Order: sequence, then C-alpha cells, then structure tokens
Amino acid sequence: MLDFADSPYEYVSSKRNAVIVSVAGFYNRTIQLPKNRRIMGVETLQGERLKTQLRPGDRLLLLPNHPTHADPEIFFEALRQTGLTTQFMVAYEVFQRSRVNACVIRRVGGFSVDREGADMLSANEAMATLRVGRHALTLFPEGNVYLQNDVAGLFNDGAAFLGLKVALDLPAPARVMAVPVTIKVTHLTDVLPERLARLRAMAADLKTVLPAEIQPLDLLRHVGLAALRQNLKRRGFDLQENGSLPEVIRQTAEEVLGRLETKMGIASRAKDVPIERVRHLRRVIHQIRIDPARAADHKVAAAWADEAMVAFKIASYAGNYVESRPTLDRFAETVEKLDEDIYSRMPSPYAPRHAYVRFGDPIDLSDEVETAKKKLRRAVENVTQKVEQSVQAGLDELNARNPHAGGKPL
Repeated sequence: MLDFADSPYEYVSSKRNAVIVSVAGFYNRTIQLPKNRRIMGVETLQGERLKTQLRPGDRLLLLPNHPTHADPEIFFEALRQTGLTTQFMVAYEVFQRSRVNACVIRRVGGFSVDREGADMLSANEAMATLRVGRHALTLFPEGNVYLQNDVAGLFNDGAAFLGLKVALDLPAPARVMAVPVTIKVTHLTDVLPERLARLRAMAADLKTVLPAEIQPLDLLRHVGLAALRQNLKRRGFDLQENGSLPEVIRQTAEEVLGRLETKMGIASRAKDVPIERVRHLRRVIHQIRIDPARAADHKVAAAWADEAMVAFKIASYAGNYVESRPTLDRFAETVEKLDEDIYSRMPSPYAPRHAYVRFGDPIDLSDEVETAKKKLRRAVENVTQKVEQSVQAGLDELNARNPHAGGKPL
C-alpha cells in the first residue's frame, strides 16, 4: 500500500470529451493493458443482462471493488465493451503525477476527490452527474488498493450516501440504480518460482536468515514478520508474536493505533474495526497538514501520518488470506503486497494476467428512500452492505470456475 499524500488540494473538474474517450480506449486496449499492465484480456460478464434490468431514465451508480492498480484501465475497457459511459471520482494524488496524466483523466471523465477531506465540490459534481443522468457515475468504494482480490474490502459509505441524496430528490419514475461490480484478476501462468525468488530477495534486503529448507507459505510468513518486526522497531515497538498470525496482526494494529490516538488526544474508537479507526485519524491528520495556518504543527503531523500509515498497512492484512485458500493468485498477490509495503513503491507487473468484470444485479435506491427520510445513516449502511455482499458473491462465483493457473492450489 502506497504512502498517504498530504499535498495542498486543488479541485479538478471533469472535461469529458467523446473523441478523447475513443482514442484513449483504443490506446488502453492495445497498449496500456497488454503491454504496460500485462492484462492480456478483459472478459465482461452480465453487461447485457444489466441493460435488460434498466429502464429509460435510470441513473447508474457503478461501484467496483479495487483489488489491483490496473482496475481503472480494466473497468474502462469493460465499459467500452458494454457500451456504457461514465464520469468517475479519482484521488487527487493521481492528478498530481503529471500534467499529461491529469489532462487525459479529465478528458475521459475523471474529477478529483480529496478522500480525507470534506470535498463538497467533488460531491456536488458526483451528484450532478447522477441527477442529469447522461453518464453513469463510478466510484471505487474501497478507497484504496489492498491487493487481496478474493476478498471485498471494507467499503466506504460515501458512495451510498451520494446515491441516496440524489434518490431522495429525484422525481418518479426516474431511479438511482447502484450496480455492484466485481473485478477479478487472475494469473495465466505459474509464477510460483518467480515469486519465491522475489521473497528470497526481500529476505536478503531485510537481512533475515532463512532456514535451508522452507515451504512457500512458511517463507511468506517469515518474510512478512521480518518486515513487520523491522518496521515496528524503527518506531519504538516490539513485535509480540504470541498467537496465530491474524491475532498478531490485530494486536499489533491495536497497539500502534492506541498509542497514536493517545498522542493525538483522540478518544479511542475501539468499537470500530482498525481500518475505520485509521480513516478517522487520517482525516484529522490530513486537515492539519494541508492547513497553512497550522504550519507549526506540520512536523508532528507528519510523524503522526507515518504511524497512521504503518497501522493502515498492518491492518490491511487479514493474516489468514493465503492459508485459508492457498491458491497461486493469493500467494502471488500477497508477495506483491509485501513488495509494495516494504519498498513504498508500486512494483512493475511481472506476469500475464486475465481480468473478469462482472456486473451484479442493480440495487434500486428507491427501496431505501423511506428509510432514508427517517434515518439516512441506516439507509446508507443498508445499501453499502448490499453492495459489499454482491461484490463478494461475484468473487466467489468467479473463483469457483476459474480455469487459469492462478486459481490452482499451490
């Protein structure tokens, strides 16, 4: 998981251009996906079925999971195949990578969002997109790339909130339809030898000694714990290795979060899962770091941001993700995740892969309008839960019939 960015925010609106969308689509499917991302094919499922479930005037809120860094390009190609057009939210850090990058994203329908701030300009453009209905609105509710493609991450509820706000005011018979979308990426070849070699290279960089004979899962655990141990030691923590790996991860995340909450003078949110606690801390840290009037606090806030990133990385591991279903895909993804977390940079694609994009049954937000009128929070939670469950069901379905090497047991 890449580090948080807290650079000054300037909103970037969409300037969608149909000609540039077409040109970008050609470049995406002929060069970007196969050559730069090593995605050799994108297979769209149930796109035609989705069209039969809609009626004229429906507004579409497309909500894909976000398992890989190639998801925007994968989804862009799936929309082209399905004949859907969209505007979409993009983390503002992406616009800052280059002027060319920012220009292209705007012209294909992207607009920026400050994920950790109260970005009303972004929210207003999102809701305007839904109200007008000329294009769908796409958001990735997980908010981050977790590199765990078999498990849907914890979805942010902002997407459901925006959709319901529009649904509350939209005159009948128009509807806002939230569409869960499952993205599944799987390896086409046996990458185990290459991934084992990469793990051994990480072990050498971490200066950790490996047993002469070690099985793949034990090697993965050994390197992961070595990286965690060193990361914590630099910040004054000792790794407590009592219990199962999921317990070690949970306890370690709790310790880091508890100390950070104490430093920041923020009441513990122990009722929340660790990822939600990190998100809460991050919103506070972010507001300090982008506020010029609080320049005196920027140095200490940077230290807090570092600890929040550590907690986020730790909490993003399930601990039993590979062991619960030890496939080549899960093993390779976790090696990639470790690679990214240890070196704080995005690894280059290392093997050819195939992508599936499955459109789930649309969820009519009109069904939640009466609940939303009384308790908006409850309606938001209902929709978010339904989307998460549908995406996970899609992953389970695709995994059950995955014919490629990535779906095979180690």
